[in-house]
Amino acid sequence: MSTPPKPGKGLSVKVDQQLYDDLATMMRAGITVSDAVREAVSIVAGTCRNAWAMGAYPDGVLPQVIACQVVPYDPGNTVAEPAGTLLGAGPAERPRRL
Repeated sequence: MSTPPKPGKGLSVKVDQQLYDDLATMMRAGITVSDAVREAVSIVAGTCRNAWAMGAYPDGVLPQVIACQVVPYDPGNTVAEPAGTLLGAGPAERPRRL
């Protein structure tokens, strides 16, 4: 297992067709590639932390995700959220459901 890059360093990943398609989907919301990656990693990492903390999976084993819960669309909410908070709450406040 390697370690993540230090804060402030760049992240390099080879883009295959699936990643390209997934990024293009997320960018339709008007976010940057960097924001899309931050948001996706934040969601998956939070799911892992929650699954490990509650004992649903052994530490270090990626949980199988079978559902996703989203907040209903509010057309009155026009404030752009920073990366990692696109769901309207920061990682510390975001509800964690498996």
